[in-house]
Amino acid sequence: MSIKLHDKRRCIAVLLFLAFISLGFFSLPKSRVYAVDDSEKPQTEAVSAILFDARRGQILFSKTSDEVSHTPLANRIVAALLTLEKADPEALVTVSKDVVNTKGATLALTVGEKYAVKNLLYAMLLTGSPDAAKALAESIGGSEQGFVEMMNEYALSHGMTNTHFTDSIGLYDENQYTTPEDIRIIIKEALADSRFNRFFSTQAIPLYFESKTTLLYSTNNMFWSYPGTDGGITASNDSEFHSIITTATKNNIRLVCVLLDVPTKSMYNDSIDLLNYGFDNFLEGTLVTAGSSQQAITVEGQTLNLIVTSDVYYVHPKGEDYIKDVAINVDQTALKPPITTKTIVGTLTFILEDDTKINVNLYPDREILPQKTRREILIDRLMESRELIYVIIGLVILEIIIGAIKLYDFLKKRMARSKSRRNRRRSPIKGRK
Repeated sequence: MSIKLHDKRRCIAVLLFLAFISLGFFSLPKSRVYAVDDSEKPQTEAVSAILFDARRGQILFSKTSDEVSHTPLANRIVAALLTLEKADPEALVTVSKDVVNTKGATLALTVGEKYAVKNLLYAMLLTGSPDAAKALAESIGGSEQGFVEMMNEYALSHGMTNTHFTDSIGLYDENQYTTPEDIRIIIKEALADSRFNRFFSTQAIPLYFESKTTLLYSTNNMFWSYPGTDGGITASNDSEFHSIITTATKNNIRLVCVLLDVPTKSMYNDSIDLLNYGFDNFLEGTLVTAGSSQQAITVEGQTLNLIVTSDVYYVHPKGEDYIKDVAINVDQTALKPPITTKTIVGTLTFILEDDTKINVNLYPDREILPQKTRREILIDRLMESRELIYVIIGLVILEIIIGAIKLYDFLKKRMARSKSRRNRRRSPIKGRK
């Protein structure tokens, strides 16, 4: 009897313990579990670095992204974009003596000879040729200084608020600087331009000049060492330190890796580590699907569903939806008939965990037209039966013509009878005479 009582007490104690553990577990505050732990993030010897998605510019990794750098990378990107905006790549540029005598010239150009803009662009981006950069600057800006002023205006107008240029080449100057964040802004825009991509993604190309042929190779060796690499340039004013931009695409994601002022000996390994980190820990997902209804509203007594018209994608850590907040803003001024399926009636805004904001336009799923008057309804119905109207009009015209003919015949006969009567009246008077 005492054994049974002891067993019962032990069972009760175990049950109470389990209940306590369960209650304690479920009452604990829940914390968000992130897919990537800080301890797993890559290390780099670069002074500053940034890894981001090329489509939206979502930052996946950064290190002192506001650190000022005197790298020539920004010069080359802005100079290339400005050239593509202002000049025809097939146009010819006449080279001056100053261009030929540029310090560090690599192309051995000839004074007075003409060179294609596209060839000079290839040389500037692939190898950082200073004489190519200066030739383009003189041609487009009238002088190098004129071109530099254009570069500064271009940079500022495109959001590069922490960038300033003093030459087109990118020589070291305390007053010539940029930041990784500004480079992110401009390279994201550049990669959306197919013309820029054609030059940026070139690994090697032969340049045909009048007197010789030159084979150029990209100075970014990631093209040959990292699978998926589809763009890249390097730049340096010091053989011990480089700056490097590399883009690579895997699993439908194009990532951009930027390292500024990184030791030359480690710039490729660090680039590989950052890109691997991005591809291993992030993936592209669907933020919202085409045709999905986000909200129903009533307009003129009719129900409208606000929908997204195309799939919207974003990059997020594996295992997370990465969405911090979602908001819908309906534009009341757009909710007045006529409303068509192409009318933007609102905005769906997603805020991601990294504070990236993604705005998606909302459209109505059907049209709402203004209510018509009786006269407009009658006209519409008549217009719907247009062929019948034409037949009726034809018959009416025919009846008018037939009626006119009959009237003419009637009047003609009447006039004839009247004339005949007048003649009969006159005949007896003539006989009496």
